[in-house]
Amino acid sequence: MTVFTQLPRPRIHVVERVFLHKASPGCAPVMGRVLAFLLLMVLMTSALGPTRVFADEPQTGAGTMTDTITDPQNLLGSDVGSVKDAIKETAEQTGVSVRLLYLPHFYEGVKPEIWASRVLESMKPAQDTVMLAVASQDGKLVVAVSSNSQAWLKDQSSVDQLSQAALEPVTKSRNPDWVGSAKAMMTQVETLDQNHRHHQVMIIALSVTVVVLVVLGIAVTIWWRRSSRSGAHHRRSSSVKKKSRPAETVSELSDNTQKKAAS
Repeated sequence: MTVFTQLPRPRIHVVERVFLHKASPGCAPVMGRVLAFLLLMVLMTSALGPTRVFADEPQTGAGTMTDTITDPQNLLGSDVGSVKDAIKETAEQTGVSVRLLYLPHFYEGVKPEIWASRVLESMKPAQDTVMLAVASQDGKLVVAVSSNSQAWLKDQSSVDQLSQAALEPVTKSRNPDWVGSAKAMMTQVETLDQNHRHHQVMIIALSVTVVVLVVLGIAVTIWWRRSSRSGAHHRRSSSVKKKSRPAETVSELSDNTQKKAAS
């Protein structure tokens, strides 16, 4: 079942009951302690403010835990380096910060969308931040966009596309492709950014065209008015000249008549 929820902040997309990969039983006790500590720190951060939750460097023996990737189950495995590179590249090309959060379970007693919202906001995210949160054993996937993001990114349609991109590599085969899921979401971020930039270019081009047409219209109007005035003046001048010529002719005839009479 897929649940679409639109909140004031941040925008999210929840996919529930997806058959996802489970961690091996042997690491359950260790993972339980790590996750208990992690969730405790998350809740403390939500209550106390901008305390840093994750270390800058990954912790050995417990998957990956950094500012951008939280993967205590080591679902990304040896490909974590390429995922980090993809996060960096996405930030450089689009300005969008990506955070990845992989846990066996989300916090009990709280709806996934509310939980994801609290976690993301507790991180004091930079502008335009997208977080992919996965509860592997609950079969839930959440895509959340920070409340301080631009409109094109936190639009519900964009969030839905990001969620669908992240979901497909997880469900298309028996073994979920976690690396492919994260990279697919980041590829979709780049696609959305390109579409937004293209839309902006089209708006600018359209605006410039409208301005040029308006200026051209004004110029043509001014030229036409000036031409009309000049034509009217020329017609009036011609009319005056035509009217004056008969008088001059009569005068000339009178002079000629007088000359002939004198002779």
